[in-house]
Amino acid sequence: MQEQAFQTASAVTDVATKFGSFLLYPERHLLLRDDEPVTIGSRALDILITLTERAGEVVTKDELISRAWPNTTVEESNLRAQIALLRKVLGDDHAASRYIAAVPSRGYRFIAALSRFEVENDASATAAPNNLPRPLSKTIGRDEAIKVVEGRFQRFRLVTLVGPGGMGKTTVGLSVAEKISSSYRHGVCFLDLAPIANPQVVPSVLASQLRLPETSGDPIAALITHLREKRMLLVFDSCELVLDATALLAETLLREAPTIDILATSREALRVEGESVYRLPPLDMPPPAAGLTAADALGFAAIRLFVERATSFGSEYTFDDDEAPLVTHICRQLDGIALAIELAAGRVEAFGTRGIAELLNDRLRLLTGGRRTALPRHQTLSATIAWSYEALSEPEQTVLRRLAVFAGDFGRDAVTTVAADLTAPENNVSNHLANLVAKSLVQVDARGKVARYRLLDTTRAYLLDRLRQGGEFEAVMRRLAQYLLEVLKHSHEEVETMPSGEWLLRYGSHINNVRTVLDWAYSDRGDTETGMAITVAAIPLWYQLSLVDECLTSVQRALLSIHPGERREEQARKIMHLYRALGLSQAFKVGFAPQAPATFSKALEIAQELGDVEAQAEALWGLWFSLIGLGEYRASLMQAERFIALAGNSLDHFIGDRMLSMTLFCMGDFRGARHHADLMLARQVSIAEIASTSSVRFLFGQSVSARIQPAQLLWMQGFPDQAMRAVETAVDAARSSGHAISICEALARWSCPVLVHIGDLAAADAAITELLDLAAANSLGPWEVFGRCWKAALLINQGVSDRGVPLLRKALAELRQNKLFTLYNVRFLGILTQGLASVGQLAEARALVEAAIDNSEKMEELWCVAELYRIKGEVLWQGNAGFSEIEECFVHSTEISRQQDALSWELKTTMSFARLLRDHGDTIRARQSLKAVYQRFTEGFATADMIAAKALLTELS
Repeated sequence: MQEQAFQTASAVTDVATKFGSFLLYPERHLLLRDDEPVTIGSRALDILITLTERAGEVVTKDELISRAWPNTTVEESNLRAQIALLRKVLGDDHAASRYIAAVPSRGYRFIAALSRFEVENDASATAAPNNLPRPLSKTIGRDEAIKVVEGRFQRFRLVTLVGPGGMGKTTVGLSVAEKISSSYRHGVCFLDLAPIANPQVVPSVLASQLRLPETSGDPIAALITHLREKRMLLVFDSCELVLDATALLAETLLREAPTIDILATSREALRVEGESVYRLPPLDMPPPAAGLTAADALGFAAIRLFVERATSFGSEYTFDDDEAPLVTHICRQLDGIALAIELAAGRVEAFGTRGIAELLNDRLRLLTGGRRTALPRHQTLSATIAWSYEALSEPEQTVLRRLAVFAGDFGRDAVTTVAADLTAPENNVSNHLANLVAKSLVQVDARGKVARYRLLDTTRAYLLDRLRQGGEFEAVMRRLAQYLLEVLKHSHEEVETMPSGEWLLRYGSHINNVRTVLDWAYSDRGDTETGMAITVAAIPLWYQLSLVDECLTSVQRALLSIHPGERREEQARKIMHLYRALGLSQAFKVGFAPQAPATFSKALEIAQELGDVEAQAEALWGLWFSLIGLGEYRASLMQAERFIALAGNSLDHFIGDRMLSMTLFCMGDFRGARHHADLMLARQVSIAEIASTSSVRFLFGQSVSARIQPAQLLWMQGFPDQAMRAVETAVDAARSSGHAISICEALARWSCPVLVHIGDLAAADAAITELLDLAAANSLGPWEVFGRCWKAALLINQGVSDRGVPLLRKALAELRQNKLFTLYNVRFLGILTQGLASVGQLAEARALVEAAIDNSEKMEELWCVAELYRIKGEVLWQGNAGFSEIEECFVHSTEISRQQDALSWELKTTMSFARLLRDHGDTIRARQSLKAVYQRFTEGFATADMIAAKALLTELS
């Protein structure tokens, strides 16, 4: 194991190199001159060893840098400084070198005569004593830590390596001691303090390790006498169980023996004057990312350690690209702890990596079977953690056990609420927490204004077992539930007034604890009333984090737990909240949308019974939202009007105008839609309510939707430049909010269509890709389907109909199958018609567009019916229909466009009609009609349609 995989050095053969008056022992990293140890830095010694190994050859600068500074980029000046130091130690004259000669622009050469001979490590009477255990396996991923700790000894005489059990403190400490050992003329003394139960014997054990004669007097006095004139390094390993005694001994020796240094490893600092503390971090791991390859993963120490140990246990394990994400997941679950990773790797032969990943929930029993030669506390992960736990005072154990209910990070207020009682009074809990941090059992992040704490997952698993065994689990979970209810009490109101980022900073970290409490509440020994209360409290949290699936599942579970019978007002209010959240979740979830209107109607019924006008408004908004999503525009218009009648403040009037504008737009009443859009933007709504990019009302980003609403209208009415500015402003606002649902809404309903309309296909492609990625990452099914529809539409517009048509067919079939109606269904049917016509499937294209027109008129979804008539005319023309039949389609399209004030649709139809007239020889009429429409535009001359119109006018002239 990295923590204890060592054996004591004994009689091992070494090859010594002799030159001049010097004797070099490469294996021991030791240089002697006239049988006396030479004080020299480890990097200079590495360079000397490299040069003598290749005596007479030129060793390049890069080779020397690589040897002295492995895996590190340094300037050449560092090498020159170490060469100068080495020459000074060797007494070399730069003008007439005896040992090291520079080869200009290339490197250096060792030029002295030398001889080599074998010696036994313990046979050399002149070698400085060194009882450091010898590593049985190489150290992985700790080069930076070793370098930092080694550097600390240039400024400090006491350096303490601190970290949780199994992190690899002993490994790093021994590696550092080995590297700097040559700097200590009188050697290195290693002292393992882990087996010592009686703190009073620590000085005696050190005296014994130094081979001092036994004495009945004070062992500290004997130690001072022995060490006072010594240049020596003492290594105190695993100090935590005898911390006070070790600290006292270290402080005394540092004061009385001025030339000794001490390297200590411990779960907590010694807190001695002049101590430098280095907190050993976990092994580095890849960040969560898709497409991680084996080569990329092996660049991280945790993965390298796992792979090396898995292959060294004799299994036929092969690490490849398929294994990379699985091993990364395992290492992340194990917090990057070296011991835990090694124990897991040792189980690969028995379970495979997939089996290990599945068994990690029972990690304390899985992670056993360390090396037989390791200390008992390093044989299993449970024993490692128990070693630290048993060393705590009883109140500290109590607090630590109770912290196990927190999933993820937590604050000090949470600790005092959940952990305090008669056994651990509130005024002492903070002190206990500080001690637990100091002992590396609680991790702390103090980078923000308020410190946040967390337990390593491995430690938490152990403590949860102890909590359950002690019968405390249910009581502590109830405390956590009460804490969450108190914390989330104002989250419903604040989500509508507070910027999204600030709101999430305050409440977002509680999501993991919400999940933990709900799992307990609905278990056999839980409390469903508490579960319902927590579910209601967490509804804004799920929506601000765009966790629609989780909200849907949790709300359904809460509703199923309700017992039939008479309801109290408080319970009725909770049920109303649950129905509203359920309705919104259903509207956002593939396959559930048709259920949403009934769910919102149930919420509205309860709100009316309670006489709660605010709740009625929210239910009506949800009813409108779900109906417009299903394409039931006349019904949605009725709910929008009911909402306006209830609106009691400027924000709700603003929202009501938006609802009316949206519905009227879908029904093809662009003038009415523009009227309400103008009213919406003209209303005097406060900055706090709407101008904020993160304003939320009814769990939805109303300000983002408001910015988007006019964009499509502006394009329709012939203002493409203004439409694009509106889209850019809206999408930027959505991105600033960080709210995935709002961003998807902005991209799917407005950005993608407007970009396709104006012909900016590159920007459309980027928007579609962003939409697909975001929807997939947040499990937002409807927007993912819409994204595939727009991707197919883009392919057809790019002339790749052979790929676009089947993709659009499949996506539209999914919309129908899941009863997902959308503002753009008929538009997608028109685009599919164009794609079919372009690949010669004219009969199907004609049938499809005629069905789309019929469906639009029946559903009163008339916003793009003018475009459908134009497309039908194009299909008839391509199918060689009669002139009058084609002309009738174009004329009818033009009439509808003018009635609707849809100048952009009129331009597209007029271009189609002008081409038809041109092909029938009537260029004068073609030019006159197109020029009349073109001249009505005041902007947008760089868009695809305007460029095409200008080119056609030029041709017709």
